Amino acid sequence: MYIQEISINIQADVDKDDAVEEFMNLMYAYRSSGQTQGRIESRYIEGGRIVSLPFTLEKDALDTKFNNYYVNEYAERVEAFCKAKLFYRTAGKVYDGYEGACKCEKSDFYILITNYLSIDSPITCGNCKNTVPLYKLPVYYDYGYMPVLSWESNYNACDTLQMNGEVGERWALNQMQELKSQLSKQGLKICRKIEELTGIPVYYYLHNYRKNVGNECLKLCPGCGMQWHLKTPLHASYNFKCDDCKLLSVISPNS
Repeated sequence: MYIQEISINIQADVDKDDAVEEFMNLMYAYRSSGQTQGRIESRYIEGGRIVSLPFTLEKDALDTKFNNYYVNEYAERVEAFCKAKLFYRTAGKVYDGYEGACKCEKSDFYILITNYLSIDSPITCGNCKNTVPLYKLPVYYDYGYMPVLSWESNYNACDTLQMNGEVGERWALNQMQELKSQLSKQGLKICRKIEELTGIPVYYYLHNYRKNVGNECLKLCPGCGMQWHLKTPLHASYNFKCDDCKLLSVISPNS
């Protein structure tokens, strides 16, 4: 990923608290447009300057060509309020070997997947396995992608609960691995909507962490009840794939 710097100077006669609030609205708009990654980026005030250091999947993710209505609106507002122009620069990569997001001309299919550590886009390319910036997709809702980001946040919360193992572990695990859970229903709805918008199939990843389940290779698709085990794992990761239900999963590490 790339680390970007977005900053603006505050004139002496401008209330700093109000300026920060206006600036935060802009950062929220960047998040909802899919241009920045993660839920909280580093922010600080240095003298008369507000600075934010968000992550992006591509070096040019903050280019105005990707802005939606709200980003443009809040950028104008914060500049008018602070009586200054926003400043942008790429601070650098998170590490030298980062190859960037999906560059496929057209993906054969997408995968909706995330985890409690990830700040990537929750959409993965089925061809190259790299993350797909949300702003490269058609607008999902109200100029942005908040329903997708809402599912991502819910999934991250469930994954955090099951990883911590102290509170709500079983409930959270079931949310991630049961096809009829509220979380899965929310995710599947998003898959069908993106599929409708792009014309590209979207698969939903079902987590799998079960104990004493016998031979996992014999298990059937939880959607249609048909065989879905792959002889050769997809991307050396996914052991199960149902093209009818558009589901992917893995063999439980406990099997």
